[in-house]
Amino acid sequence: MPSDTQLWLEWLPTAPSTDRPALLFGHYHAKLLQDGVSEADADEQLVAIVRLMRTSTDGWQAMFNNIYASPTPGFSTDPNTLLVSAVEGRTPGRALDVSTGQGRNAVFLATQGWDVTAVDISDEGLKLAARNAERAGVQIRTVLQSIDAFDFGTALWDLMVVTYVPVPLTSPAYVTWISDSLRPAGLLVVESCASDASAQARRPVDIDPADLQHAFADFRILHFADTVAMPDWDKQATRLVRLIAEKQRGATPASLAD
Repeated sequence: MPSDTQLWLEWLPTAPSTDRPALLFGHYHAKLLQDGVSEADADEQLVAIVRLMRTSTDGWQAMFNNIYASPTPGFSTDPNTLLVSAVEGRTPGRALDVSTGQGRNAVFLATQGWDVTAVDISDEGLKLAARNAERAGVQIRTVLQSIDAFDFGTALWDLMVVTYVPVPLTSPAYVTWISDSLRPAGLLVVESCASDASAQARRPVDIDPADLQHAFADFRILHFADTVAMPDWDKQATRLVRLIAEKQRGATPASLAD
């Protein structure tokens, strides 16, 4: 018998069109109730599904293809405000936009002279990113791949952008990938929804602010905020964490330390 998360993954390609993840989860919850699942069991299944989306890329492509195909995006299509402030006055170099979506941040960076690689698992999102770049009169390099499979490389990037990405960003593996792949004085820009690691029913994009500070303690912190504000991916204020951190000059990638 298929597991609850397997049933979710099978349903995703047939899901009604929506404009953001919260509504997609809501559609599935309604389907479960319609199928005769009790409210308590439906809530429990959603908790398991959200946990899956935090720790695995299974289902991401179907989910985000659905969202990016929506004619009325439920997320901001403007470049992230923190990113705009982070690169102001900074000499452009090579930038990596992690989970670029429809390319709002990648296209902005390209208009500022950055050489941008935009990676995402959603082919629908990357098509939009390429179109948006063409409209803006700039070029970006797009890579269709999951973040877990993507080769971040070693000392490649002068800037890395991670905004509202449902990955365990503070895990040792991600911290190593990011640290190793940034050049000395390379910049990391992070913004996402926030909650304490011990909180119940955390959203897939939630980051524990204390964990984030600890994970990148070896970087020079240029800006850090644990605040309540309007997120780029919802229509109501929520707790957010924001980080601009610079890799220390002379730092040796962990992969070369031995």
